[in-house]
Amino acid sequence: MAGGGFLLILFFFVAVFLVAGVFSLRQRRWAYILGAAISIVLVLLFSTNIVASLSNPADPGFWLSISILPILSLVVLFSILTFRNAKTGLAQKRYLSSLQSSGGLLTVAVVGFVIGGLIAGTIGAGVILRNISYANADITIVTNAMSAAVPFSPQVFHVAAGGTVTWINKDQSGTGHTVSSNVTGQFESGTLTTGAPFSHAFATAGTYYYHCTPHPQMWGEVIVS
Repeated sequence: MAGGGFLLILFFFVAVFLVAGVFSLRQRRWAYILGAAISIVLVLLFSTNIVASLSNPADPGFWLSISILPILSLVVLFSILTFRNAKTGLAQKRYLSSLQSSGGLLTVAVVGFVIGGLIAGTIGAGVILRNISYANADITIVTNAMSAAVPFSPQVFHVAAGGTVTWINKDQSGTGHTVSSNVTGQFESGTLTTGAPFSHAFATAGTYYYHCTPHPQMWGEVIVS
């Protein structure tokens, strides 16, 4: 999806979420359901991106994923509990009102988890970025590959039949890329986050063209002899 489409969807979710928040303060029961529903849909819609980011601290979206997932889980939990107790009066169930309440303690624990995750992620990202500078592969996805003249370096790679070709994503801008054959079913890496490798064995001689699915202007060629 183009960047503009992503921002439009994100703006929509933020706007609906804020509406739910405002009416939750006015103790509207439908707002609790809306808040929980929008949180669940948001996580499901971007689940692939969230999983990819969480698996790689060097990914620029890691800080957002490690923050947003626990927070949205907390929103769903409190939305459900508040909806169940709305009739009896929310004043009797002030889940976030004090550190002595179970809800308050849970919130503090979640905040602590997020802070710890951000610190660990920062350390991990530094290690990954240092290590990939020394990692060897046959073909490298270069930094800022989307705008690079040669995104896959070398763009044309020769290998003998039966040989294995290894790619590695060294794009330190944090953008995920794929190694996808132009012929469906030949080879497909899936999204490679920063530092992730992919290997494929070429058994048959021929010329194999490939590209990055999210960024089709990125292409390369493997010649098997």
